[in-house]
Amino acid sequence: MSSLLILRRDEAQRLVGPAEAVAAVEAAWRSYGTHRKVLSTPSSMGLSGGGAVFKAKGAILPRDGVAGFRLVADHAEETGRERTEEWFWLADPGTGRPLALVEGFGLHLLRTAATGAVAARLLARPDCRVLGLVGTGRIAAALLAPLRLVLPGLEKVQVAARRPASAETFARQHAAPGLSIEPCATPAEAVAGADLVVTITAAAAAFLRPEHLSPGATVIGLGDTEIEAGVLTQWADRFIVDDLAFALVTGSVAGWVASGALTRDAVAARLDADVGEVALGPPRGRAAPAQNVLAVVQGMAVGDLALAALAWRRAMETGAGASVPLSMEGTRCARQG
Repeated sequence: MSSLLILRRDEAQRLVGPAEAVAAVEAAWRSYGTHRKVLSTPSSMGLSGGGAVFKAKGAILPRDGVAGFRLVADHAEETGRERTEEWFWLADPGTGRPLALVEGFGLHLLRTAATGAVAARLLARPDCRVLGLVGTGRIAAALLAPLRLVLPGLEKVQVAARRPASAETFARQHAAPGLSIEPCATPAEAVAGADLVVTITAAAAAFLRPEHLSPGATVIGLGDTEIEAGVLTQWADRFIVDDLAFALVTGSVAGWVASGALTRDAVAARLDADVGEVALGPPRGRAAPAQNVLAVVQGMAVGDLALAALAWRRAMETGAGASVPLSMEGTRCARQG
């Protein structure tokens, strides 16, 4: 009799570290670049009406031998506080047999951080020393370790947040040997002179402008409506997304279209590559040190499922998690001609 493995949040987080997450996300991007048709159609789906708001993103990972979905449900508790349930559902891609349910909150934070780190490794200049970071939440904190893995020359972080006190707290908590963290009063100050800029906020209005940015920098937008359209039209030499269909639904790219600053066709015409093409190698990413590179990467299901699959395999090896027996009997449908 087969079984379904259930991994809760803390167990899953213990099984996957930053270096492994970076490797898994980059491998998933290469799979996306090679196989192409690995994302669900549509790439993101919403469902509401019963009290909770559901979101689902699916993918197939040929390299890992799994298929599945990231399932998120947001709902209000009786206290009025918002609560999120997040799970990865993994299945055999050949038979559809369920393999695992992996609680996803911690892994999703790590996936987003690893996404930013892989984008930086592929697109930033190798001599990158100064990071301009806008955002001080849990993902921003998780970002530092993977970034230092892929950019060993990184020595300074200039950080800003909506509240200056948050930037000061972040600087105190995350300074490390060989890495200084300087709190800044505004995003413009944080990105001034930075070789690499990463934004990870829940901003409702764009704040990053072309005049804030240095020549030859790399900008990676991981959050909501953060980057003005002028960064693309006036500053960027190269423009990369992960999944254009999803980028047109949420984040900075969606904000450009919603505001009328750019049309969908104009965004598509300006696109140089997606991350799958970049992961397979030059010349689709940065072609020269002096180029200004803009990447808007909200994250794809292939990255989420790659980390969930890694946690599942480690759990099978170590005996972590709880197994629920499954019947091997399926439902057979007969067709009559």
